[in-house]
Amino acid sequence: MQTTRRQLLAHSAALPFLPLAGLGLTACSTVETTSVQSRLRGKSITVISTIGTTLRLSWRGTTLFNNEFGEAFVPDWGYKEQLENRTVELLRASGRFSSVQRVTITATRREEALKELKELKTPTDHVLLISGAPSADSIWATREGFFGLGIAQRSILQLGTESVAHASLRVDLLVPSTFGTVLGEATVSTAQRVPAPALLRGPRLNDDNAAAARESLKVQVDAAVQSLVNQLGLGKAMPASSPAAAPASPALKPASAPASVPTTPSSNAFPVTSPNVEGRDIPAPSGAGVSDFLSR
Repeated sequence: MQTTRRQLLAHSAALPFLPLAGLGLTACSTVETTSVQSRLRGKSITVISTIGTTLRLSWRGTTLFNNEFGEAFVPDWGYKEQLENRTVELLRASGRFSSVQRVTITATRREEALKELKELKTPTDHVLLISGAPSADSIWATREGFFGLGIAQRSILQLGTESVAHASLRVDLLVPSTFGTVLGEATVSTAQRVPAPALLRGPRLNDDNAAAARESLKVQVDAAVQSLVNQLGLGKAMPASSPAAAPASPALKPASAPASVPTTPSSNAFPVTSPNVEGRDIPAPSGAGVSDFLSR
């Protein structure tokens, strides 16, 4: 299938009930949504994820020699279940599929995930695979970017320590019968500062301060999943708006009406100005167009 490429760079304003202040969201997709929607209607789909139990930890120092990297195994934080269950909820709510299910796998790589799913002999027409994705450092602009779910920390000469929780995810819409033919793909990245240093040297989690990072990641996972599903065109279909009333015909204009006078263009003739939140331009939730992501 021939696909068209679309670059969508925007801050998230789609989930107003979440505490998104200071949370930047960048998204990009490669998918022909009309074709995908037609092809998947009435079909079955299975959601799987290769991430969610391990956090990537990084400490960015003054020089490259001060950088430290590690991992934290946190299955009890529930991110894997949150990622998969939230995706299943959104797909079911769309009403597009005959069945939507979640299958838990242990694979941590895309190829391994497809093999494991095949060995499970789970009958499904399509697979939505959630995995980690690389992204740039949108907070401090260091050379070390972000990947998957994680916590990053930065200090200068071990002073002024700052922490960030980040989520950089990718979703692939696959056809398992052809061992992974890709019908569409999308990526999303978010990052949010947390109020207290969440890491200790090593790096390792600072259990006394990790709660804020944990809650931030929960918010980011929900926002990221919503973005990924919407980019693929698999979210709940919006009801068609009623057609606007047609303007009155010039022939019906009263004869006594004054002649029309040229006026300045109405503000409605231009794109809606994006509201500003904490110094960040947050695009109005129009669902169309492209907005530039402005880093801090």
